[in-house]
Amino acid sequence: MKNKIVILISITALSLFSCSKKNSEITNKNNELSNLPSWVLDPEVEDGIAAVGIAGPSKGGLKFQIPIAELNAKGNIAAKVQSEISRVTKEALRSANVNNSDDVEEFFSQASKEVVKNQSLSGVKRVKDHIFLSKDGTLYIHMVLTGNDYSKFLQNTENKMAARIKKSDMARDNINKTEQANKAIFDELEKERSNKE
Repeated sequence: MKNKIVILISITALSLFSCSKKNSEITNKNNELSNLPSWVLDPEVEDGIAAVGIAGPSKGGLKFQIPIAELNAKGNIAAKVQSEISRVTKEALRSANVNNSDDVEEFFSQASKEVVKNQSLSGVKRVKDHIFLSKDGTLYIHMVLTGNDYSKFLQNTENKMAARIKKSDMARDNINKTEQANKAIFDELEKERSNKE
């Protein structure tokens, strides 16, 4: 009986210790977040598409971290652009009443991923004074694709998508409707960008 009581007390003590350790870990994580600049947690800007790039601690220091964080931010910006194109594509194809829209949506999805992936995001720049090195050595860089550069990117993407549509093996009627939808897609994206300014 005494052994059972000792075991029960031991388990209770371990449970309490474990819970207090988890609570202190949660508190530490919240304190770490509160030490970050606001732009790390909310990178959005008014005049473009922005993202934060992150590079973990490196023995090589900032010389190695900066290019990694910049590439990370560019990848995050490209993902945002891809997401916007995908969202507007679905809306435009449905409103254009393209036959076999599921097949055409799949074509657009794959084509837009390829086009965005293979197109340079020239014009992405660091936001002035938005570079932060945390206590643990993690580097954060805030980068933005500004409105004019975003417009150029959209125009290049629209042209490449139009070329892919013409090369596709879709029926002529679907190609015409898809070309109209393609134009509507990029007009809508440009309109959204202009409204943000």
